[in-house]
Amino acid sequence: WYQRRVRGSSGINAEYGKAIKVYDISTGSCIISLIGHDNWVRQAIFHPSGRFIVSCADDKTLRVWDYKNRRCTKTINAHEHFVTCLDFHRNAPYVITGSVDQQCKVWECR
Repeated sequence: WYQRRVRGSSGINAEYGKAIKVYDISTGSCIISLIGHDNWVRQAIFHPSGRFIVSCADDKTLRVWDYKNRRCTKTINAHEHFVTCLDFHRNAPYVITGSVDQQCKVWECR
């Protein structure tokens, strides 16, 4: 299983592993590898601005990555169990996460 999202000429992959990989779509080569989660990454998506990537994983965290500087800028202990999915609210500055703990949570982006 993996999740793929595209932004401009870059695609993002979150595979069963601890890394998030960003690929150049035209060449298929990995241009960035973001490492920081302590367990399998379930999903990673680009922020609508393209400046950040957010990810969730089986380490129960939601992480915010600075795309340009290639580093994790924020780690949130989001749930009591694996965080399995996330998405951005369409019209407001929120991230929504879902977990095996049977909860959905809404996080304000700031």
